[in-house]
Amino acid sequence: MSYAQTARRCLSSWITHLLTAIPIRSRATFVELLCGCLVSPEGWVTRAISAIVRGRHWTTYYKLLERGNVQTLRLAHALLEVVSNTLPTETINLVIDDTLVPRQSQKAPGSAIRYDHAKKSNRPQFLQAQCWVTLGISVFGCADRKYVLPIVSRLVPANGNRNKLIIALALVRNLAPVMANKSVRLLFDSWFMRARLVLTLLSRKIQVIGQTRYDTALFMPPEVPSKSRRGRPRIYGTKITPEAIQRLPATEVRLTLYGKEQLIRLRTVVAIARFLKGVPVRAVWCEFYDADKLRWSKTRLLLATETQLGAEEIPHLYARRWGIEPLFHNLKRWWGVNNLWQQKRTVLGLWMQIRSTAWTLVQLLNLVTEEAFPADIVAPWRSTQPLTGGLVAQWLRMEFTGLAFRDGYNRKSSIFTWPKQRGDPRMQV
Repeated sequence: MSYAQTARRCLSSWITHLLTAIPIRSRATFVELLCGCLVSPEGWVTRAISAIVRGRHWTTYYKLLERGNVQTLRLAHALLEVVSNTLPTETINLVIDDTLVPRQSQKAPGSAIRYDHAKKSNRPQFLQAQCWVTLGISVFGCADRKYVLPIVSRLVPANGNRNKLIIALALVRNLAPVMANKSVRLLFDSWFMRARLVLTLLSRKIQVIGQTRYDTALFMPPEVPSKSRRGRPRIYGTKITPEAIQRLPATEVRLTLYGKEQLIRLRTVVAIARFLKGVPVRAVWCEFYDADKLRWSKTRLLLATETQLGAEEIPHLYARRWGIEPLFHNLKRWWGVNNLWQQKRTVLGLWMQIRSTAWTLVQLLNLVTEEAFPADIVAPWRSTQPLTGGLVAQWLRMEFTGLAFRDGYNRKSSIFTWPKQRGDPRMQV
């Protein structure tokens, strides 16, 4: 079976499953928009429509987006099921993070003056931008490369950043039914490491690994008294001070993190976090050795609610969170999120979901059909390099631009079959 046949078979089954979340009257039009996103590298709706042979007037696609008949959360449910069935794992590792998309218009939905945490030297600290909170799933690719596939994104309102915690909770709560029979672990940075979020996740039996401030108040577990005493039992023991941290036994190990082998110094202990109301956590203090400057970096503190994990496992698991940073770069630069200029919040969220769904399908195709990919045709100078989603997207544009994707949808059976190329006998089955 050729690579084109394998790709058509996989995409057909995935899109057919996604159609279960779409109203029946809108499925054929949704297929055209989704496939248009697969073969179009830009974010404008008109470019996605022009990349295919459209079967209806342009107002049909306009009404699908404007009327809001397609629910983004139902589409996210179906997308998470596709990823879980294609790449089954015992533990689902989710990642939550936010990103800024610069905007010039103050009237754009969610546009406000926001602080840029990137702190780049050639950019201001505050800029007019939209803020997106994205929930993704972490998966492994070839050579143990870590990817984060976007599942659902939400636009933060323009009236503050406190809504990011509310949005993060809502995203996890709405996707919880899909993950009911599996253990779930959530990874995020220090901004989301708040009691309001973590305690709610623990009540839903979702474990957490995150970075927090170095001076976070941690205590040793209380000693069990030899005799019973009056009053409530103690929650906290001795406070862990910086001097006590330095007295902990240090272990220097070499771990492959963030794309290269690094020398790390680790100190760990099971402690009680005061901001988590007495929840026991595994605390790991990490220091990276800089071979160029010949010195250790500043200490970073990682907290994991799974106290049975070892000191080396927690940095490995937390490093999977970093896969969301190149995801944001790809979505904004090469997948057209910078070109999402819809004027209504609901329309913008729906089109963002469709674009993210298309990117997830491309990455899944990259992970499933890696060995048979015709790299000598798409990019012969990279034939010896690992396959990436960008190469798969380029192959899709080369092979399937200008197809009548509406013809592949069967209204009676609600099954989508990827159409064949017209006039190309090589690709006919």
